[in-house]
Amino acid sequence: MSKRLGVSTVFIYALIAGIAFLLIACVAYPLVNTWAQKYLGIIPAPKEGAPPTGYVYSGPLTITLNTYDLYDDAAQNPDDTVDIKVWHADGVTPVGTATTLDGTDSISGTVDTADNAILYLSIDHDTGTTEYYLDAKTDSVNTMLIALSPKDVDADGVLEHYFKLDLTSLTPLQAGETSKAVTLNLYCMPADVSGLDWTAVLNPTSASLDGSSYVDLTAEGYMTAVTEGCGFKIVRVELTMPDSGNETYVENGKVKNVWVQIGSDKWTTLSWQPGQDRFLVWEASDVTQEVYGKEEFYAKNAGTTWLRYYVHIQGAGFTSTYKWNPTLKITVINPAGTISTVTESITFTDTA
Repeated sequence: MSKRLGVSTVFIYALIAGIAFLLIACVAYPLVNTWAQKYLGIIPAPKEGAPPTGYVYSGPLTITLNTYDLYDDAAQNPDDTVDIKVWHADGVTPVGTATTLDGTDSISGTVDTADNAILYLSIDHDTGTTEYYLDAKTDSVNTMLIALSPKDVDADGVLEHYFKLDLTSLTPLQAGETSKAVTLNLYCMPADVSGLDWTAVLNPTSASLDGSSYVDLTAEGYMTAVTEGCGFKIVRVELTMPDSGNETYVENGKVKNVWVQIGSDKWTTLSWQPGQDRFLVWEASDVTQEVYGKEEFYAKNAGTTWLRYYVHIQGAGFTSTYKWNPTLKITVINPAGTISTVTESITFTDTA
């Protein structure tokens, strides 16, 4: 007489069989799918909104350029950002014609087969009524844009902001489309470089600076005369030395471990240049090029002391009541490439 299986036993067998089927399906499906593509020419349907496998777009293209203020995301029309150009993959042949940002900005042209869905975008600046810097946020908010090293595309000696424009996600033209449309959102920071000034908060003193043991002292202050929502770019930071006879010399060991901080940037390794009587704190790779500047932005609700400086030393062996007074000096560059300097005399005084 045969044994009857209980209900629970049948359920367990069925569960095991189901799991085994799923495991086999998970392993087998990719293999079968690959085999079908390779030997039968069956191409799987693309994901919705994605181009077919292996497809690369070529054909008409319209690029709409929207410009926004870094401060509040409001639309703006900077009148000094000029010569926005799109280039074919060879980097020298333009696509369409250049445009300026005036509120109705677009560039139309044709993507060639030879471009392989890759174009390039260059953005230059000039002086206008209101000056604007192109902000790095432009790269982060546009998935098609990839920031590249600056390039002098027009051979005028001024480097342009330069981007790779990746169009590999474009699908074929659909019914009713005469051109593929791409929108790029450009973010700009209004420049405010006139009247910049440092305001000292603390010029430190100590009765121990003439002793043999080093004491730590830090001078503090902040930037003024910048409008909220605006900013500027720094291309050089230095500490210049005072005239001789006033505890000037760094190499005699009276002052050491000098570091400087401006905003969130802190430099602890300074280069002493005796021929110029200065510490070179930081310098852009080319101080004449705006694209290399270090951006300082007066963000919303940042407060009047939004950009602070700190200059630290360790001092010892001063002549009694003497002071060491370097000058903090920054070199600022505007969007058009004009440079200016802002200085602040700092004192570290022995009070013994």
